[in-house]
Amino acid sequence: MAVNEYLQVELVEKDIVRIDFTEKEIVNVEFKSVDVLDYYAKTTLATNYVVETPTKLTVKRFQTSDIWVSGTLIVFFNGLKEKNITEVTTTTFDLPIDTIVADTIEVQYMKVAS
Repeated sequence: MAVNEYLQVELVEKDIVRIDFTEKEIVNVEFKSVDVLDYYAKTTLATNYVVETPTKLTVKRFQTSDIWVSGTLIVFFNGLKEKNITEVTTTTFDLPIDTIVADTIEVQYMKVAS
């Protein structure tokens, strides 16, 4: 039988993926997108998965080293996931608040295949 007869995957919100299994034991399992990206990082897509510290352009604007696939950019501000980022281009983004020297910014994303 085909995989889609066993489970259905849908994007519930920007950061939540719901997987519904037709088996009675497990129903409506939800994963945060970071969990999904971590899974991809351990699979054959690992060559396109990037975790990096972006380049600081201004107190709010940062730049990644690669072009990301739309919707896959995840930004961590001092270890906490930042939900209110603005994607300016496919390599730059803005944070909603100013950063200082002591702040740490880390990003995770799927880069566009070259």
